[in-house]
Amino acid sequence: MSKDPTEFVSMKMKRLVEEASQVRYIPGGALKIYFRSANTLLRQSRLYMKENDLVNAYKFYMRYATLAIEKLPSHPDYKKPEHKAGRNELLKNTKEVLNEIAALKPILEDRFRQIAEKEIAEDEARYRSMQKPESSPRPLPPLQQTYVPYENWNLAEQLKDLPSNKFTYNNNSIHEEQSYRSVEYPGISMRNQSDGYTYPSVEMPTIGISTSTQIKYSPELPPKVKYEPPQLPPKPNEYMSTTYNSTVPYNIPNVESIHKSEPEFAAFTEGGEGLRKNLETCGVLFGSLARNVFSISTLIIPKQTATSDTCTMTNEEELIDYAEERGLIMLGWIHTHPSQTCFMSSMDLHTHSSYQVISPEAIAIVCAPRHDPNFGIFRLTNPPGLQIVLGCTERGFHPHKSDLPIDKNIVDQGHVILEKNMELNVIDLR
Repeated sequence: MSKDPTEFVSMKMKRLVEEASQVRYIPGGALKIYFRSANTLLRQSRLYMKENDLVNAYKFYMRYATLAIEKLPSHPDYKKPEHKAGRNELLKNTKEVLNEIAALKPILEDRFRQIAEKEIAEDEARYRSMQKPESSPRPLPPLQQTYVPYENWNLAEQLKDLPSNKFTYNNNSIHEEQSYRSVEYPGISMRNQSDGYTYPSVEMPTIGISTSTQIKYSPELPPKVKYEPPQLPPKPNEYMSTTYNSTVPYNIPNVESIHKSEPEFAAFTEGGEGLRKNLETCGVLFGSLARNVFSISTLIIPKQTATSDTCTMTNEEELIDYAEERGLIMLGWIHTHPSQTCFMSSMDLHTHSSYQVISPEAIAIVCAPRHDPNFGIFRLTNPPGLQIVLGCTERGFHPHKSDLPIDKNIVDQGHVILEKNMELNVIDLR
């Protein structure tokens, strides 16, 4: 990050404008559709404002302004009388959008400046802490080392300063003082009382010791009883037949034994009718924004023409009117591959680019009932996929040359969460 807050703010604002300028526009496209797309951008901007997501609100307002001020006035049908109402609405909304952009810009600049200043302060504090001289550690007390040379080493000399164990001799028997015992065992007399057995005294033969100084030794203590826990009862039968791999924790099942159920989109294949006729079917996904999360709630199937590998909507205005009346946001589309595998063709990529350039969160669902996997959820990579497809002018099926992936399947990558308990309204406009 730049150490200059002004430079950092300028860089962030420039990046926002660059992202907002990526608006899909083909001069030959239907002008009504572009008017509808502009309304969608405005609606999403307002929703982001409501969510207090000012960065995305600014981006979507800028997209609206780019489309309304830079792109659409150059459309060949823009000044035709039949588009007067749409043109007037566009211009009226443009005034609101420009006012919002003007109000948001200083707020975002101030926010980016605070971020820059905070990071600079943290960097400086970290640098100062590294430059501080370390406080001198307390000197350790000198170690009391005892070095005994091997030569002239005398055991008695080394032991003379050690504390005595204070043995006392009494009645020809030896007893260690109680204060030195860490574990107390019962004496002989106590054992006699506890187990009822009388331990005889045994006279040891004298070994070069005069009779007057002969010591009588009590017999050795019996060996300590080994304390071992009792054997556990045998395991119940249901555990006896189970074996576990020592490398896998016993309470975690092997991965191979887990059946991962995938969501089915069988309802969308209309009981197999499109599959039997070998015709593609397409629909558009709509939903809402709440707490910075988009939720798909509605699938609208518009009027369309289809072949075995293409599908084209024929009355987009009706679909957009229906969604606008209900305040729905366009979040992507879905189509079937009745005979092909689950992938995005070059034509699919071009179709999806028009969704993703308006809403970066837009997804494309592909259903391939005859194959495994039977469905996938895709997005264009950004970069480079979105930019490559938007810059491509070829028509029909064609390759896109790129060393990096243009699209990616995002089923298990966190962008999309599949929720089985959510309701989905299917609206068929055919």
